[in-house]
Amino acid sequence: MPPSRQQLSQREIDAVLAIYDIGRVHEISELAAGSVYSPKVIARTDRGKLLLKRRARGLDMPGLVAFSHEVMLGCLAAGVCVPPLLGTKADNNSMAQFEDHIYELFVFIDGEPFDRRRPEHAGQAGALLREVHSAMDGLRPTFEPALEPTVIDTGRLKALEDRRDALPKGLGEQLSRLMGYGDELARANTGRPALVHGDWHPGNMIFRGDEIVAICDFDNCRVGSRLREIAQAMVHISLVPPGPGQRAADAEPKPELDALRAFWSGYRDQSSSQPPPLPARLCLGLMPAVMIDEALATLPAMARGDGGGGVDGGISLLTAVGRKAAWLDEHQADLRALLEY
Repeated sequence: MPPSRQQLSQREIDAVLAIYDIGRVHEISELAAGSVYSPKVIARTDRGKLLLKRRARGLDMPGLVAFSHEVMLGCLAAGVCVPPLLGTKADNNSMAQFEDHIYELFVFIDGEPFDRRRPEHAGQAGALLREVHSAMDGLRPTFEPALEPTVIDTGRLKALEDRRDALPKGLGEQLSRLMGYGDELARANTGRPALVHGDWHPGNMIFRGDEIVAICDFDNCRVGSRLREIAQAMVHISLVPPGPGQRAADAEPKPELDALRAFWSGYRDQSSSQPPPLPARLCLGLMPAVMIDEALATLPAMARGDGGGGVDGGISLLTAVGRKAAWLDEHQADLRALLEY
């Protein structure tokens, strides 16, 4: 069973909103979006429509929250479409603390979700990521950032050994080979660590028509690899999900090529004065390993029942990821020709 979505109690909503100068609260409604471990509500107030969010455990250390807020406010000052944070009425603090939790209050941005059928959305997502990276290059946060220890965590391959008897024949060796190649590629080419958003996927994007109007959720912002961030974004933007009633293992392995090309074109063309900091061949080459790394990272929670699916769900996930990663690996030349036009 999937994990239950956490909820904000009326008691904590009232206590936290009282910390802010927002006038009268007219209506509260739950927003069932994003991480199930980070509950949210929409508050209609005299200050307008606001989003109250409780930080998930593990991402709620005050120093890390303050670091991500510095980055958000810096990006906002540079013109990036980031939902504005509200400060507390006592000391204009960008976070509120109640009992043992950390809360944030944002201006709520109305809009539509990412649509994979519209290449314009993918292009906007790529252009905005380049804009965010450029804005981050000019920031000098004073709080200590979280650090990404490695681009690809090959230590997660241990999870394959624990499941080798249950995996389809040859899948474990295939996943290990692709992840090992990605690790070698990243080590040879990743360059100096830099600020990254850390969670650039469609669920964090808000659109109106063909225009992206906000990028949300800087909770995982850290110092890490831009190569991984771009490759990871390319995976999420172009991934074809299972159809209705279809198992993940049977989903189409071929990515949505129009979305992939539009994303890369948006990223590449955002700054006409400078070439992309990383060539397409490196990002394409890392995509299979990033997919596998992400899948392996979810297995412990799935086995515990926290992430849904249990052991069988983990095998189905690995099978689906293996098919998609193999397709990407086998078609590298075609993909490079698609993007390097």
